[in-house]
Amino acid sequence: MSPTARIGLFMIVALAILGVFIVKIEEIPIGSKSGRQRVQAAFPSVAGLDEKSPVRIAGVRIGIVERIALQGDTALVTLALDPDVSLHQGARAEVTSLGMLGDKYVELYPGSLSGPLLPPGTVLGGVSPLGFDKLLSSADAILSDIKVVTESLRKSMGGPQGEQRLDEIVENIRQLTGDVKAMVAANRGNVDQTMENFKAFSETLKVELPKLAEQLKALAGRADTVVAENRENLKGSIDNIKDLSARLKVAADNINDITGKMNRGEGSIGKLLNDDETVDNLNATLKSVDTGFKSLKETLGRSERWKLDLNLRTEALPDVDLSRTTFGLDLQTTDRRFFRIEIVDSPWGKQRETTRIVSTTFPDGRTEVVTTHEDKTTDSYTINAQVGYFYKDITLRAGVFESSGGVGIDANLLQKRLRLSLEAYELGRDEKPPHLRLEGRYYLTRNVFAYAGWDDPTWKARRSLFFGGGVMFRDDDAKYLLGTASAFGN
Repeated sequence: MSPTARIGLFMIVALAILGVFIVKIEEIPIGSKSGRQRVQAAFPSVAGLDEKSPVRIAGVRIGIVERIALQGDTALVTLALDPDVSLHQGARAEVTSLGMLGDKYVELYPGSLSGPLLPPGTVLGGVSPLGFDKLLSSADAILSDIKVVTESLRKSMGGPQGEQRLDEIVENIRQLTGDVKAMVAANRGNVDQTMENFKAFSETLKVELPKLAEQLKALAGRADTVVAENRENLKGSIDNIKDLSARLKVAADNINDITGKMNRGEGSIGKLLNDDETVDNLNATLKSVDTGFKSLKETLGRSERWKLDLNLRTEALPDVDLSRTTFGLDLQTTDRRFFRIEIVDSPWGKQRETTRIVSTTFPDGRTEVVTTHEDKTTDSYTINAQVGYFYKDITLRAGVFESSGGVGIDANLLQKRLRLSLEAYELGRDEKPPHLRLEGRYYLTRNVFAYAGWDDPTWKARRSLFFGGGVMFRDDDAKYLLGTASAFGN
């Protein structure tokens, strides 16, 4: 097998493996999950929710977040759901997380199963979770209110004025009991009448009670029959009640033990409830943590806006029976600028001109000097190191192209699915025009692309049509790739 064939076979295997990863990362529906339905939901905020985040119903994963877009001042989220999921009137969505520090996902409430199905195109109402900052603000406001109340009580009940107010309260209670006593004396006749009515009621009850007892006796007989017929079930229920009461007793004992320790000031919570100094230290710590979070957020703000794209591509040059493979990354630091670093397995290597001088002395003393120039190829691996600038749908690049200086221009069409490129490098080639490369690239999916073009058309010995394919992983894809690799490792 020739080297070119071995390289081609290796790249086909590598692309197949990468294709499996792409299916995992992109969650491309295959088999029973094919033909996913799309539903949109509007949220006031989706902070922490990313594309490809899970969508769950009752904790069961039934789809993914396909797209997040800004519509006015709300976030419009497109959900890709399994085809067997049905939504009814009253369905809604909520952004939540797995535990306090878990990843965010969308919890879907499908509505009443007895209700009518949602018509196509309905936008679900979304609920956003309460942020940690808002919780801290609410807790701080509550503590402030409690402090104000305790300060008011201290001012109202402390000192001589407080004692006077307590004396007035006691005197008011004494007067109230006297008024009640006088009211009872004034209405004694009504009280006597009430007692007569109660006496008549007891006489009636004396007559009717035996009848009621007979009826209860008959009801008890029927109950005995029912119990006898369901004795086994009743025994199981009583055993369950005994077990539940035993567990409740253990839980009550634990709660009593915990509250006792809290009242005695034992443990962290006990100190927090009984020690003012601990409360002050906790407030100071929370303020320090809040300041640290704000500082850390501001420090990492710039790096969070960077975007990193990894790409691997390979191509065949059939006219010269060679191939080219490239692996590298694009680091986008602003909306207008990016840096590109790549390693290229070049079919021609790095060209370098060498000069050889041979001096010959003949027997008659005559000397002849012969100078020869040779083109020497070294290092099949070359480097791309470029800086690029975006201008609308045009990208301008300059820097190192396959270990030589050059420039390039890209035009993005069809909403950036089609890219046309022209590169010119090796500008100082002797007796040959610069190396030109024309390429057309089409993105089949978000990560997979195919391309073709014409390489070095001005040099007859090297010019060739080429075609190939590759994959690109963006910074958010890298996280899922690492997660998938970890799952395979386990």
